[in-house]
Amino acid sequence: MIYEFRNPIPVKTDIGYGYLLYVRDGGTYCNDIFAVVFEKDGVIRHLRTDQFAVIRNDTFDIQNEDK
Repeated sequence: MIYEFRNPIPVKTDIGYGYLLYVRDGGTYCNDIFAVVFEKDGVIRHLRTDQFAVIRNDTFDIQNEDK
């Protein structure tokens, strides 16, 4: 199953900053895969949850304003 975020979520990764576009359910024994579009070049890459951190999400009081 694929879930497209209504509002893209800002994230930071080891290779730059970007926004989560959608997540694909990996199933019972696999990781979920997130599509991230990067600010610097617009390239879309697919990452696991251990490869990015959410910068800001007011719903969950996440305030990582280090950008």
